[in-house]
Amino acid sequence: MFPWIGVLAILGLILIFAEMLIPGFGVFGILGIISLFGSTILVAKIYGTLAFLIMLASLIILFFIMLIFVKKSGLYSKVVLHERQETKDFDESKLVGLIGKTGITQSTLRPFGIAEIEGKNFDVCSLGDFIEKNKKVKVVQISGKTVTVKESEGE
Repeated sequence: MFPWIGVLAILGLILIFAEMLIPGFGVFGILGIISLFGSTILVAKIYGTLAFLIMLASLIILFFIMLIFVKKSGLYSKVVLHERQETKDFDESKLVGLIGKTGITQSTLRPFGIAEIEGKNFDVCSLGDFIEKNKKVKVVQISGKTVTVKESEGE
């Protein structure tokens, strides 16, 4: 029974790293923590405090060794995004000129969707109405980055 304590501890570490590398709901991480906790409690009960402290130190060292291995192996860079997405300066005055302009919906507005206005696609919002694709719409309001449209009657 006692060799299984080490297996339980190693399994716990592996499950925690699996949680870091595999997108999911946290099942691997929770099982890993339970395994590590169970193995350290078993060591403390069976072998005493000194063995518990040795195992705890060993697990911490193994954790950092595995972390270094994951970073150097390239697995880390496949999971973590390193690039920053820069936001462009937004100029609301460019959108204000769209008020009164007409365009064609490129997707169904439920109430949000895409419409082509003056040759450019914009994320638009209807006034709460459901507007089918390829319908003529008119820009009625600009609020921040939100372009509000209504279905144009002149169709």
